[in-house]
Amino acid sequence: MSNSLNASRFPFCAVVMASTNQRIVLLQQVEGPKSPEEMITVLQRVVEECATSLVAARIEAEERLNNQRLREEQDAAYRAALEADQARERERLEELKRREREAAEAEKKRKEEEEAVARASQEAAEKEAALARRRQEKAMALGAEPEKGPGVTRVLIRFPTGERRERRFYSSATVASLYDYVDSLDCMKAEKYTLVSNFPRVTYGPEKQSLTLEEAGLHLQASLFIEIEQ
Repeated sequence: MSNSLNASRFPFCAVVMASTNQRIVLLQQVEGPKSPEEMITVLQRVVEECATSLVAARIEAEERLNNQRLREEQDAAYRAALEADQARERERLEELKRREREAAEAEKKRKEEEEAVARASQEAAEKEAALARRRQEKAMALGAEPEKGPGVTRVLIRFPTGERRERRFYSSATVASLYDYVDSLDCMKAEKYTLVSNFPRVTYGPEKQSLTLEEAGLHLQASLFIEIEQ
């Protein structure tokens, strides 16, 4: 600082003022010994002579400060607006992705439901076709219904729906043929059932299906009902 101000004698006093571009302006310099009164006089004169410059410099500094503050506020407002726009865009994209996910999940669920309905319909159709084939096979296994005669038994079967069916069988036919007859009819959907007589109560389960109707005590006529197995 001494070299930049070209100080030649000491003590050395300089009155400086800040200028632009981080520079300083020399207002007054005092070299050599001075009394306090002399120093006060010099400083007062400098202040009086440079009052206009000092006020202008102060105003300029305040303007620079205000301009800087304004730029900072504008920059902050711009950053805040930019961040708000970016946040809204992120929210929009997230909402779009959420809707796309929901639409994809709904479409997947719809296809799964359609496939499940199609499978159930196909399985029901296959089951119905299998039952129809079974009824046809059972009917074919039964053969023609015999005419009335001494070796013929008349059997009445009551279904859980209240429906009744009657058919003649040879007394030499087995109890299993009664099951074949029930299976050949389209009167119920249950696959597990047992033929039972009321008075006396007799259950004609698997152990009796090989007996003839006469051996099972069902000749000359019999009345049976169907008991569904749970």
